[in-house]
Amino acid sequence: FSWLYTMIKIGQFDKALSDVELAYNCSQEKELKFLATTLRAIKYKVIKYPGTLSAELQQRLLPVVSSLPKLRQLLLECDKDGPKYCSIVPLHSSMDVTYSPERLPLASGCAQVTEILPTFNPNTVIVALENGSISTWDVETRQLLRQITTAQAVILGMKLTSDEKYLVVATTKNTLLIYDNLNSCLLSEVEIKGSKHGGINVGSSFINGFTLSVNHALSWLEASKDITVIDLLYGWPLYQFHCWYEVTCVQCSPDGMYAFCGQYL
Repeated sequence: FSWLYTMIKIGQFDKALSDVELAYNCSQEKELKFLATTLRAIKYKVIKYPGTLSAELQQRLLPVVSSLPKLRQLLLECDKDGPKYCSIVPLHSSMDVTYSPERLPLASGCAQVTEILPTFNPNTVIVALENGSISTWDVETRQLLRQITTAQAVILGMKLTSDEKYLVVATTKNTLLIYDNLNSCLLSEVEIKGSKHGGINVGSSFINGFTLSVNHALSWLEASKDITVIDLLYGWPLYQFHCWYEVTCVQCSPDGMYAFCGQYL
């Protein structure tokens, strides 16, 4: 690491890279090939700011060190010598782990997991299965906290409002189910319909997507030019936005004042 840093500091980056590539040509070690590729990717940044070399190397090498073990010594040198040149360096990567992931069985039978939502509590996740079951789990204690059954409707997706007050679920029945997230009770069920001039066969089109703002849900069907706006508090469709072209995606501003629509020309 110190050699690399010195070469970069004195303006000899290309010479250092050439030496690494030459070493690879002689040894054919995959670690050297990956290091050369990494150096090319960070060339302009580390030439301008040599002190970032340690951080740049660790950021890119830590995730692959388990499959490229000979890079570990270089990473150890980054840990040891990096702070001499730059005081902000990553000392640990959550991707560089030595333990196996835990398994959390969600159902007694075979059911595909279709959606996982994190929550404010890092130990709590909300999981949807293809059979319409939605479960809230404490992954640390492996306890089931709450469970919802969506009347055997296949779940297309689900989202939480930013305050985690409402859980909104889209189904293949072209409905949005609005739940009180804390109490796991259904507040309302809203059917998403296309407009008469939307130009699509509503019966053959599923919900293509939906998004949430502060107090509203916005949803649209496949190949549709219309976006339905729903009041989450009362569960009422308020109105439809009519776009010029087929809607592909929608996003709301944080304050809920604006909706930005992507269209397919």
